[in-house]
Amino acid sequence: MGVMDVIRSRRSIRKYKKKPIPEDLLIEILEAARLAPSGANRQFWKLIVVRDEERKKGLVPLCRDQKFIEDCSAFIAAVDDPNQKWYRVDVAIALDHLSLAAAEKGLGTCWIGAFDPEKVAEYLGVPKGLVVTVCMTLGYPAESPEPRPRKTLEELVFWEKYGEKL
Repeated sequence: MGVMDVIRSRRSIRKYKKKPIPEDLLIEILEAARLAPSGANRQFWKLIVVRDEERKKGLVPLCRDQKFIEDCSAFIAAVDDPNQKWYRVDVAIALDHLSLAAAEKGLGTCWIGAFDPEKVAEYLGVPKGLVVTVCMTLGYPAESPEPRPRKTLEELVFWEKYGEKL
């Protein structure tokens, strides 16, 4: 499958099969995140991968009671230093690489932005001074959501300056 096919087919998955991801496949997907570019090639971000059932259940109330977290194969928390320039961008690029690699392998992901960063950081033992920037679920989809409507290029892209349509 080509990269554009993967991008077009990827969906946010909120229903997962209770099925573990083989270690070699998980490592391959994490490798995609590792290869992501970062500002000044700092590569400062870290990922915490939670697979233990009880640990995942403990994350649910810290993530605004999003129950599907319990069913995913792995919960991933991205950690970074808020004093580093562009840290949010670096983490987003890494997790997007991970998400696309997962989709290419038939796995689903869902970005988790609704969570208590301080409580999740404490729960996962994140050192003081670092922050949990964003989280993601990963697993085998138990649903196939239909594509959501997308704006056209003409609505999103300008040539040379703002307002100059395609």
